[in-house]
Amino acid sequence: MPAAASLLLLLAILWWPLVLPLAPGHLQSPPTFITLNGSRLNHLLLDTHSGHVYVGAVNVLYHLSPDLQLLTWGKTGPKLDSPDCLPPIDPTDCTQAETTDNTNKLLLLEEIKGGDPLSLIVCGTVLQGICEKRSLENVSQVLYKTDNPVDTQYVAANNPRVSTVGVVVEQKGVLLMLVGRGYTSKGPGGIPPITMRRLTPVARHSAPAFSHEELGKLVVGSYSEYNNHFVKAFHHNNYVYFVFSRRDMWGKREYRTYVSRLCAGDPNFYSYVEVPLSCGGRYNLAQAAVLGYYREQPALFVAMAMGQASTPTPTDRTALCVYKVEELDKALHGAQLLCYTQEGKDANNKEKAYIEYEVSSSCLKLPQDSLNEYPCGGEHTPSPIASAIALEATPAFTWTPPITAVTTATEVGHTIVLLGDKNGRLHKVFLHANVVSSCVLSVSNSRTVLRASDLCVCVCVFQVTKLHVAQCEKHLDCHSCLSNRDPYCGWCSLEGRCTRKMDCARHAQLHHWIWSYGRERQCVSIESLHPSIQSREEQTQVQTLIPDHHHVSVRMALRFGDVTISHTNITFYDCKAVGRLNATSPCMACVSSMWPCHWCVKDELCTHDKSCPRQHVIYNSRVSELSLPRGPDSCPCVWTLQSSPLVPVGFDSELSLQGKNLDIFEVMLICRLSFHPIHYLVTVLYLLVVSSLRLICVCVTVQLYDCSVGQSDCSQCRAVAGNYGCVWCADETPGCVYNQSCTSGTMDTCPPPLITEVEPLTGPLEGGILLTIQGSNLGQSFQDIQAGVTVAGVTCRPLPEAYRISTRYNSSVKITVLVANVTAGPVVITVRGSEKGESQQTFSYQNPQLSRIVPEKGPLAGGTMLTVHGSQLLTGQRTEQSSDQIAGLQAFLVSDTRLICRTSHSNQTGRVPVKVVFGKAERILDSVLFSYMEDPVITDATPTESFYGGGRLIYVTGQNLNVVQQPKMSVSYEPRERSEVRRRRYTHVSVRNPLVTVKQSENSFHGWMICKSPTVEPKSRIVRVWFEMDNVHIDFHTIKNKPFTYHPNPDLFQLNSESRGTPIRFKPGGVLAVEGKGLTLAMNRDEVVARLGDKECVVKTLDNTHLYCEPPEEQPLALDDSDLPRLKVLMGSLAFDLGPVQYDNDLHSPVPLAAQIGLAAGAAVVVLIVLVIILMYRRKSKQALRDYKKVLVQLETLEINVGDQCRKEFTDLMTEMMDLSSDVGGPGIPFLDYRTYAERVFFPGQKGAPLSQNLDLPDSRRQTVEQGLGQLNNLLNNRLFLIRFIHTLEVQQSFSQRDRGYVASLLTMALHDKLEYFTDVMKTLLGDLVQQYVAKNPKLMLRRTETVMEKMLTNWMSICLYSFLKEVAGEPLYKLYRAIKYQVDKGPVDAVTGKAKRTLNDSHLLREDIEYCSVTLTVLVKSGVEVQPCPVKVLDTDTITQVKDKILDQIYKGAAFSQRPAADSLDLEWRSGQAGHLTLSDDDVTAIIQGRWKRINTLQHYKVPDGATVALVPRSQSSLGVNQFYQTGEKTPMLEGEEEEGLRLWHLVKPSEDPEIPKHRKSSMRERERAKAIPEIYLTRLLSMKGTLQKFVDDVFVAILSTKRPPPIAVRFFFDFLDDMAEKHGIDDPETVHIWKTNSLPLRFWVNILKNPQFVFDVQVTDSVDAVLSVIAQTFIDSCTTSEHKVGRDSPVNKLLYAREIPRYKQLVERYYSDIHNAVSGCYQEMNSTLTELSGMNSLVALHELYKYINKYYDQIIMSLEEDAAGQKMQLAYRLQQVAALVENKVTDL
Repeated sequence: MPAAASLLLLLAILWWPLVLPLAPGHLQSPPTFITLNGSRLNHLLLDTHSGHVYVGAVNVLYHLSPDLQLLTWGKTGPKLDSPDCLPPIDPTDCTQAETTDNTNKLLLLEEIKGGDPLSLIVCGTVLQGICEKRSLENVSQVLYKTDNPVDTQYVAANNPRVSTVGVVVEQKGVLLMLVGRGYTSKGPGGIPPITMRRLTPVARHSAPAFSHEELGKLVVGSYSEYNNHFVKAFHHNNYVYFVFSRRDMWGKREYRTYVSRLCAGDPNFYSYVEVPLSCGGRYNLAQAAVLGYYREQPALFVAMAMGQASTPTPTDRTALCVYKVEELDKALHGAQLLCYTQEGKDANNKEKAYIEYEVSSSCLKLPQDSLNEYPCGGEHTPSPIASAIALEATPAFTWTPPITAVTTATEVGHTIVLLGDKNGRLHKVFLHANVVSSCVLSVSNSRTVLRASDLCVCVCVFQVTKLHVAQCEKHLDCHSCLSNRDPYCGWCSLEGRCTRKMDCARHAQLHHWIWSYGRERQCVSIESLHPSIQSREEQTQVQTLIPDHHHVSVRMALRFGDVTISHTNITFYDCKAVGRLNATSPCMACVSSMWPCHWCVKDELCTHDKSCPRQHVIYNSRVSELSLPRGPDSCPCVWTLQSSPLVPVGFDSELSLQGKNLDIFEVMLICRLSFHPIHYLVTVLYLLVVSSLRLICVCVTVQLYDCSVGQSDCSQCRAVAGNYGCVWCADETPGCVYNQSCTSGTMDTCPPPLITEVEPLTGPLEGGILLTIQGSNLGQSFQDIQAGVTVAGVTCRPLPEAYRISTRYNSSVKITVLVANVTAGPVVITVRGSEKGESQQTFSYQNPQLSRIVPEKGPLAGGTMLTVHGSQLLTGQRTEQSSDQIAGLQAFLVSDTRLICRTSHSNQTGRVPVKVVFGKAERILDSVLFSYMEDPVITDATPTESFYGGGRLIYVTGQNLNVVQQPKMSVSYEPRERSEVRRRRYTHVSVRNPLVTVKQSENSFHGWMICKSPTVEPKSRIVRVWFEMDNVHIDFHTIKNKPFTYHPNPDLFQLNSESRGTPIRFKPGGVLAVEGKGLTLAMNRDEVVARLGDKECVVKTLDNTHLYCEPPEEQPLALDDSDLPRLKVLMGSLAFDLGPVQYDNDLHSPVPLAAQIGLAAGAAVVVLIVLVIILMYRRKSKQALRDYKKVLVQLETLEINVGDQCRKEFTDLMTEMMDLSSDVGGPGIPFLDYRTYAERVFFPGQKGAPLSQNLDLPDSRRQTVEQGLGQLNNLLNNRLFLIRFIHTLEVQQSFSQRDRGYVASLLTMALHDKLEYFTDVMKTLLGDLVQQYVAKNPKLMLRRTETVMEKMLTNWMSICLYSFLKEVAGEPLYKLYRAIKYQVDKGPVDAVTGKAKRTLNDSHLLREDIEYCSVTLTVLVKSGVEVQPCPVKVLDTDTITQVKDKILDQIYKGAAFSQRPAADSLDLEWRSGQAGHLTLSDDDVTAIIQGRWKRINTLQHYKVPDGATVALVPRSQSSLGVNQFYQTGEKTPMLEGEEEEGLRLWHLVKPSEDPEIPKHRKSSMRERERAKAIPEIYLTRLLSMKGTLQKFVDDVFVAILSTKRPPPIAVRFFFDFLDDMAEKHGIDDPETVHIWKTNSLPLRFWVNILKNPQFVFDVQVTDSVDAVLSVIAQTFIDSCTTSEHKVGRDSPVNKLLYAREIPRYKQLVERYYSDIHNAVSGCYQEMNSTLTELSGMNSLVALHELYKYINKYYDQIIMSLEEDAAGQKMQLAYRLQQVAALVENKVTDL
């Protein structure tokens, strides 16, 4: 089914009180919703105990409160996963693994009936659908999960599009979970569609939680054919039901919907039965289902979709069908009964029930009462049963688009179904008798519906919404309540509200609760009312308070008590208020109103009466036309002004008015003027016409004006429009007045122009700047001055848009003719040929020049503050602002010699010129170009913390930092007081601090810089920290992936805390201790500066609470006028004055002269003695100092070189290993054949092992002996004999430990072809051994090989793991060996002591600096007839034998060691030219002898140069033999021959000797110890070697301990046996079992293989290689122990070397043991069948060797057999006597 349609449904019912009083605000509460971070939601779960809601989403789990507030959340993904791989996922094993979203598939509560829930069960799609348990209080807390799940723990489908359902049931106090899971094409096959899973592990079972092991499951033959799609699982009565659709394999292979049932306590699924569902015949695919109640009976509600042809894909047409559970159980019971008793056939012999899912079973004919006797089936009853008869139902509701979620509710006996469709709409469907009705609630993208009585919670794709299912409260009247047809709601008449039925107090009485689905569905209403309107002045019985309005509508209601049954409106009106609606024309307002009001003209009254006290009524326009006059046209009014509306102030003016109906009045009209000046010229005046001081109407508006206002000069006055009559009057005080008020005459012309200000006063010669001229009498229009402006004699063109009459205008200066002697002059204006006006200021023409720019470069982002230097740069500048244009940028901060601007952004780097524009003059600086460079980049900034006080030095590194001139570090913060009122407003304060220094590196595009952290108000909230470099802003958190942190300022306490200001006394030579707190939160010792007076107090120590500084020896001077210096501490920008300090001067009372002389003499003697001591001490300390300096130099050199050396060595090694990889995998690894492998493991270190021998017997005795050995073999195959034989040998005192191992190996050989029997005997012996150790100390068992059984176990492991060695562990082990050998051979190896420069073993470390160099020899190799050169790298310090071995290693690279010639059988010849052949050897007459020491010859001794040609030639028998120091195949260096002559051999270093120390030298022990300690610095070579080999060691350990592939079956078998033994003997200590497993596998087998690779490969292991392997093997041992790996200063170096890796290896071991323990026990027969193929061993030799021990302890064995009763019955002693007679001709009692 498509994911878009897979909308899931969860049903949880919470019955709230039926009567719930709600506050009015609550009645209108909108739906509650929460959007959960954009996560796609899958499941919704309600905890009915707490009301909390749990939401399962993709990768997230949410925990919501009842009101949908987010409480907790937890992540479930994404995780590294692939459906094709089994968990845990290892990217190296599962290459297709990728980060995969975890879609929630199951969300259930683990709860016991009647108790509180225990946990939340969560299952997702990743890791094959495993489940986990989480806390209900905090869903991020995982209570249970498995890191290494087994296949029985795979629960949910691993595909998000495949369904999974589940239900938790309790059976006999045990919680079980039944799960239905659809088919998935990827992942492990064989997971049944329905399984029962245990939620908690049980002591008596080994199965873990969520495993279906030993529990029921529905077995299906071909699940992909059935393709079940599960919809719902629920628990009802004692049964569990599953609703699903699948292909009908029995019928027409069409998809149908089924319901299956099984008993909740049926652990074997014997009771499984299913029946198909039919919904109208056409709807066949279930989409959603829920168990509810219909007509008070339990019923199953199923939403079905119509399928597309024969596919499981639904169409958009869906239907709701209802199936009674009683009928469903009847159909299921009928199918069971038919299959139990009638072979599935009815009376007509038609098959009605059958066995499904390709199970090899069939319906039977059992007794008729079988179903009653076995209601849940049994082993003898058939299953799984399917009914051929479908359960029919008619669709109760159909809909398009498809229904995808369903739940039900019961309201007063009626069933209401809530449906969610694909389009996100929620439907309420009422099912009652033959009535089906629905309404829609809109919920966007609804996916899941969950109901809690009167609440409905919907989960959408990204949102959870909670709304009331019964939203009756929103309907405020009866009509809307009933018309909505909500089945929950009805109208409670006497309470006047829309309610649910039970919320209406009198719902049982007729007509009191009106329901839209009831018989009476009409609301109570008032049909008529008379009168419907009423004047307030008429007498009525209505009592009401009418507000001051012209009308009011009053509600009249029919009430029952306080409840309104029905209501209507009655209107009251007020005619007086109507008249006041129009203040200027009340008559018109009165007679034109909608109410019957009339106007009394003479009384000026609006009334409802049709008669007036003083007659003359004007009737309302709505009365009868017979009543005249009527309407607003009959009202008297003045409406217009016939004369001019202009009225000058201070003069009488005549106004002419026009009106109508004015003849009614008998008195003269009077005009009243009222005005308020609102403009300097024109004032609005309202003219009111009144009659007898009573208002008639507002008719006109006039304007009053004053000519003197705003006309300050002649030009302005003459510019006023002529109709105002304003003139310029030439009185004593000339001014602008009304023409009638000027008595002295008017002026026809205005005075000359007066210029008061010109700006600017300078301009370029080219012109083009704007010039502003201010003054008076500057013309009456623009045309007056258009051609009359000159600037310094040059015509200037004014700008018409900038002209203001007579006061100001702008002009553009433009020179058309340049006159050389014209540089300055006044501004002259001529107005229409009148006198000229000349300015007092002088305008100057200038020629600005540019000289240089600073800086000359900047970033592409721009923002660089560019300073342009030059002369006359203020040309054309105004005083209040700057206007120069520099490359399109506004300039600022200008002076006559420099101006500053900010550069803009550039799209590319390069050099550009700087251009400055002065009006139309352009100045370009060609000599210096500005360079746009790459933006600066910051790569690191440290430290990342500071105190609020700031000032800490921040060291910034990056690229192109030198491009920026003034970088800044900026902080945006929110002060504390503002953060407390953040809800009202947000205010961020930015603080910037310029950088202290910028240092350029050699590369001009790189650099570093130091800045000080800005100061921030304490306790502020830091919003942002960034570096501002011009326009480049870099946030601090993007540099370090963490924010810059501010810490509270430190506190430093006064030196004298008891008495502030009082100096403390200080004795020179000591330190000053300062106490404080928080000192190291954001500062270290090197950053703190302490000053005492004018000198520094050197800070020695700084911790969080103390600061110690060392003052100078002499008291410093004070910095102020005080006598004593004060201690001041600077921490960044923070300065602390800690008080004064007074030095102790040791001032005492005067001493007598005699005493002074005596003291001086005594002091002189003391000084003389001290000088002698100092001279002696200095002589000895100089030698120590030289040794110390030597050590320091060596340490520094090693520290610098060790890292480079390790990287170089690892690179070389990986190159070598890549060459090796071509040889690996097949014949490239020289594996030993099985016989040789077994011989070396069974009989280590023994030559002539029985495996390689033949039975050495005379022919006359051979047949008899072989017959006897055959009978002995039969005896050994008798368990009783073999066990008694072994026990008898072990109690013999002369039976040594070596004998025990030898006998065990012989038994292994003899019984090799019967390994199953051998394993059984070993288990029996091990059981006896467990019994012994349980009584003592079980942890000591298997620690050593003290018994025959323990060696048998070693051999058994070696046999079983041989194939694992070859297929899995062999390759990484061989690579490790080759890597070790390669590394060891690259450095010098002492041929005598075996010590090497490159090793992991400190006891085999060459602790001296040996000078050596690599030499490449050209070796002549004969290949057939041709001789080919082969380059071989050796060391000039190698002995001749070592050189031969390295040559052989190179020539026979990849070949078995046994197949190449031995080094002592060849000679090494150095060939120079055609005749120059020199045979090189370890010892010859040229060997150097010093005293009793003789040095072995090396290439360096022979001075063999780099590139020399050598050849290996067979050694002739006549040549003088040279002593060899290694025997082929051996590891220990051998010393021969020379010892007898009194000479001692040495190679690189002489073996250390410690002769007895003479007594006279014992005083120099310190020098000896110092000299001895110096070589310890070479221990760093161990680290270099370890780092180089680390990858290969890890590969070996992972190959041995990895569970990504199934562990060897023998290991699983034996570990399970040990677990059974522990359980059998009541050992519950996991540490004990861990020790047993460690002693039996890692320590018994793997350590042996690690230390001895020659057991597996045909190689030679030298002593230096063995020393390295020993350390690795010890590391493996330490990793398998349970004790904590503690190391200290005194721990051995080999322990310290892998101290950090061992905890990681321990986790590998623990996981390996745990995974094997949790794995399902398998069938081990394949182990036996595989091992029986390893046959062909010489068992006769082994039997003959065993008989030697029988012969040695013959009497004791015979006695032991005769004492055993069972042995007597089997005649074991007699049979052994027969064997003895045949093998040895022994005389017996036969």
